[in-house]
Amino acid sequence: MGNGNVSVCGWVILLFAMTVMAGCSNEGNRDRMDERDALRIKTDAARNRLWVLGVDDVRVYGAAKNQLIGKVVLPNWSVARFICMPDMALDGSGSAFISSNVQARLWRVDADSFEVKEHEIILHGREQWDVGFGALAFAADGALYALTSSAGSLWKIDIAKASASMIEPDNPPSRMCAFTTQFLKDFERSQKPWTRPSPHPI
Repeated sequence: MGNGNVSVCGWVILLFAMTVMAGCSNEGNRDRMDERDALRIKTDAARNRLWVLGVDDVRVYGAAKNQLIGKVVLPNWSVARFICMPDMALDGSGSAFISSNVQARLWRVDADSFEVKEHEIILHGREQWDVGFGALAFAADGALYALTSSAGSLWKIDIAKASASMIEPDNPPSRMCAFTTQFLKDFERSQKPWTRPSPHPI
């Protein structure tokens, strides 16, 4: 066999080895965070975790190494790619609440067990097309508020009663598909001048 043939064979073997090594390397990184399909990403600084809401599931990563520690598929979850995307908010225990942007439903994913509980929410004072939540936020007192994805109206959600009451604020809390910075600051300070109750109480 000539030197030219040996050289070509050597390059083919080297190329094959590099391909196999790259495949092994990708295999090891499969559990690392991938933001390409992320609808929302939330940070739980207290527990050093990142929560990623994707189209098909919720993934929880250790923030230090971006290593996957939990993956949850939400039963009956629905999402439409229009107006506002669904949202995710973390409560004081580190558990995640996830909304649908087309249905008045929430899913709670427990921070420890990753167990999922579905909550169908009854909207009191609902407008005809006002369904689905595009933004979620917890107030300092633990109360959960949401903006609807279609009309952008504000709701206070009572998870225990599986219901929500419409709030008619003096100052609009929304900026596109999210709460305004001032609105969230008011949450932190527990100042709620915007919580003028709806004429449709629960």
